[in-house]
Amino acid sequence: MKIAIIGAGASGLVAGLCASKNNDVTIYCADEKIGKKILVTGNGRCNLTNTQGFDTAYNQDVSKFFEKISNLDIIKFFNNLGLEIYVDEEGRVYPLSNSAQSVVEVLTNALAKDNVNIKFEKVEDIKIDNRFNVITNLSNEEYDKVIIATGSENVLLDKMKIKYKPFSPSLVALKTKENTKELSGLRLTNVKVTLDVDNKKYTEFGEVLFKDKGLSGICIFNISAYLARKNNFNAKIYIDLLPKFTYENVVIMLTNRLKLNFKNISEFMTGLFNKKINKYLLKNLNLDEQKNIKELNSNIIEKIAKIIKNLPFNVVGYYENYQVKSGGVRLCDLTENFEYKEIKNLYFIGEVVDVDGLCGGYNLSWAFVSAMLAGEDD
Repeated sequence: MKIAIIGAGASGLVAGLCASKNNDVTIYCADEKIGKKILVTGNGRCNLTNTQGFDTAYNQDVSKFFEKISNLDIIKFFNNLGLEIYVDEEGRVYPLSNSAQSVVEVLTNALAKDNVNIKFEKVEDIKIDNRFNVITNLSNEEYDKVIIATGSENVLLDKMKIKYKPFSPSLVALKTKENTKELSGLRLTNVKVTLDVDNKKYTEFGEVLFKDKGLSGICIFNISAYLARKNNFNAKIYIDLLPKFTYENVVIMLTNRLKLNFKNISEFMTGLFNKKINKYLLKNLNLDEQKNIKELNSNIIEKIAKIIKNLPFNVVGYYENYQVKSGGVRLCDLTENFEYKEIKNLYFIGEVVDVDGLCGGYNLSWAFVSAMLAGEDD
């Protein structure tokens, strides 16, 4: 069978390998080199998959696909290509080299061994008669089967009149109404982040990184996924700076600090958090740093405790440097092997399908699983 794979990212390359057995396979790459997006995943380390459960990682139930191909199968697949891996304490799987380049290299070598043809051409349209006529900026050629792995690119979907959910950036830093320039570059660990949107709350624990006018870090990326799925980036976020303490515990701790020999409220806050955060909290409460410690009454103590437990931010948008996009071809329009139900031998895999996951290797896991199932389907 003559097969065309449109897209040379994670899902396209793996699909090409899986389809190459007894088939003539061509991968179309619109970039100057293959695997370009792989190289930036996991901060350049390439978080291949995760050994933890997948139950709550995605925007919908995809368990039936992972019953066919598990995270262990993904690890075995790459081991068989010669890639050595390791698993960190949170179950994230990385190449032993800690370099995404290693992943691209083993895939490149395997594709060459299997005689998979790679064309560095941009596919502009696909005409369908009895076969698929793939039209690029340089050529056109007919195929028996086409696998589309174009990520969040919607041009082909529109031209082919494929139904899909609009794409929206996910796993992205969020812009806030509040100016956080004085906190820019500061990283908070072991905090609790709560998203409040459309009368629903979503919670993440971990790390937050401040930008000039916004929030970043793994916690924020994961929170952004819920906004992307709603395609609504107007919401409230609250950061609990001391999630292991109850509000009452914080009040007691602050009250006990009044017994210490502090001159003013600035000294009173020293030793609690980073100096930048202390300043930001006091500014948020309109409290003068030089305010005499004797003026701190129970009402002010309670206000400080409340903001420590619920530091508010108003989300007004997102930064463009997203990791994935939510949206795509609906799962209900695909078979369990990712064939489009309305057009025989047309497949959609990876990010172009309306499945998106949280941080931790889940999106690459989806790319690989869908690629294997579609590539091996006859």
